[in-house]
Amino acid sequence: MDNWYTRGCRYTSRHMKWMIRDIGSFSATTEKVVSQDYKDAVAFTGIDVEPFETALFSYVGAFTALVTMLTADIIIFQISTFRSEILILLAVLTLAIPALTLLYLSEYIKIYARYMKIQSMGDIPEVLSYIVMSMKLVSNMEKTIVFTAENSNRPLAKDLRKMLWRLQVRMYSSMDDAVLDFTQLWGKNSEYFKRSLHLVKSSASEPDEAQRIITLNRALDIVLDGTKNLMDTFAARLKTPTYVLYSIFILIPLALVALMPAVTVVGLRFDIATLIILYNIVLPLITFAYAEYILMQRPATLLPQEIPDTHPALKNIKLKKRISLIVAVVVGGMVSVSGYTYMFLGNPYSIISTTTLEGILPPTLLILWGIVIAASIYMNTAFAPYRKIRGEIKAMENQFSDALFILGRRISEGRSAEEAFAHTAQTMKGSTIGEGFERISSNLVTMRTDLHSAIFDPDYGAFKDIYSDRIHTTLTLFSESVQKSHLSAGVAIIKLADHLKELQNVEDNIKRSLYDMTSTMRSTACIFAPLIAGVTIALSEVISQVLQNVAKGMSRLPSDVMPGPANISPETLNQSIPPDLFMLAIGIYLILITVILARFSTTIEHGGDRAQLMFDLGQMLPISLLIFTITSVASRIIFRGLI
Repeated sequence: MDNWYTRGCRYTSRHMKWMIRDIGSFSATTEKVVSQDYKDAVAFTGIDVEPFETALFSYVGAFTALVTMLTADIIIFQISTFRSEILILLAVLTLAIPALTLLYLSEYIKIYARYMKIQSMGDIPEVLSYIVMSMKLVSNMEKTIVFTAENSNRPLAKDLRKMLWRLQVRMYSSMDDAVLDFTQLWGKNSEYFKRSLHLVKSSASEPDEAQRIITLNRALDIVLDGTKNLMDTFAARLKTPTYVLYSIFILIPLALVALMPAVTVVGLRFDIATLIILYNIVLPLITFAYAEYILMQRPATLLPQEIPDTHPALKNIKLKKRISLIVAVVVGGMVSVSGYTYMFLGNPYSIISTTTLEGILPPTLLILWGIVIAASIYMNTAFAPYRKIRGEIKAMENQFSDALFILGRRISEGRSAEEAFAHTAQTMKGSTIGEGFERISSNLVTMRTDLHSAIFDPDYGAFKDIYSDRIHTTLTLFSESVQKSHLSAGVAIIKLADHLKELQNVEDNIKRSLYDMTSTMRSTACIFAPLIAGVTIALSEVISQVLQNVAKGMSRLPSDVMPGPANISPETLNQSIPPDLFMLAIGIYLILITVILARFSTTIEHGGDRAQLMFDLGQMLPISLLIFTITSVASRIIFRGLI
């Protein structure tokens, strides 16, 4: 396996050995002290690194983080001054970030192994359904494992391919030993998968055909029920962490925005650098880390299909992405500078203002709109085609089980393949899967080709551009079985249709069980967070204006009558952050929070679909900022009339 971690380890081991005085002794020491968990994780993930490479990369990464933080501190101190509380915060960050970097890099392999196991647990229903489908057609465990490993792109199928490779190099004496070892490995993570594999294995020795089918059906039922219970448990455990994420990491920081001007009364003063550190760096990082911690515990039962750029619907997609990026940057840049350009032209009707509760729009609000418009243009243009393709695939998969049932009935009646596909296409007329079946029938009739070529031929195959493992694997099984017996193939296809319907029902139940969480996060990102942020921004300006008025009044008093016990003076009451910069910092925080919540909800609902995430962001960011804009502008106008 080759990723950023392995490349980093190899680079440091080649170029940073001079940091270790005796590399041989260092390597021997790390080999002795490394834990068994680390060794198991290396074997499971396939990450080819030595323990000393991991240790060296961790030290180099932590040292680099420390140097980066010290450099940032020097730059910050050159451009601003801080009170003792902020200096303590910077010191903690300077020490904490390198320490966390060291911990993360040293534990990365174990973290990644845990992530892979959780991800692969979501593959269990689909992979086992392929095994059961194949076993119903040919009761041969070795052929079934080979078929599943070759026709599934799921991460769990990669472990099956590893098992086959080890069998070929004689690490196992037989397929039974290989399957037994594989069962023991995954039994640690999924007891129901272990039980199902034992049932599948035992079905091969069943003398009675009816009992063999019952055993295989039981194996699939165990996995489907186990997966549903697994996701129900995850959904139940998700509620409390989600409420913590919703309240402590988002709503409370937004509510505290209004109090920032008031804390000047007790001597705490926030400048723009402090606000940026807290709201644009520290809080988003903590929120992102906590959200990722929650997502790490989610079994990925809804992994998206990989769509290559060679898909016909993605023709010239790279050029389109470059054009959309250029357009987005130009339009976003023009919007960003429009506020200051308007002020430069004399600011007619005093629409733009940088003073407290004056004008209608701060110029920095248009900077936020420039950022959001640029991001929205690019994301909607570049990723909408991927989302459309995946939507078509999902629609076909939903229609596929019904089409299979009709196809299986016609095949079991002794109809030819072309006639059966034509009848199914006519019955499913108007659906996407019906059009595909019609092309299969046409290929069989007009080109006189075999069934497999009519479906999958790279030049004219009806399903050559349908990137669905579920559809491809099922039709591959059908094309192989129909050559042996129409009757058995028809019965098998009907059973496959039942399996696919059950799998879809499980997926639908999972989505329903997670809907409360995803809808809450989407509502927070699009409505509640920007609504609260807009009101609190206006309230902060009201408090700031009141304190400024008090400061002006106090400045006219003799110095001997100033209230001393509370250490209140005109200097402590003046807000140190201009309102336009204040809005910019909070607006950026709102954008970052929207991104984090969008990733959180999309990963839970769609299993980490990058195209879906980008498209959702392209939709959610403008809505969030629009509500923030309307709320903040309306609140400023209303509150201005009350002072």
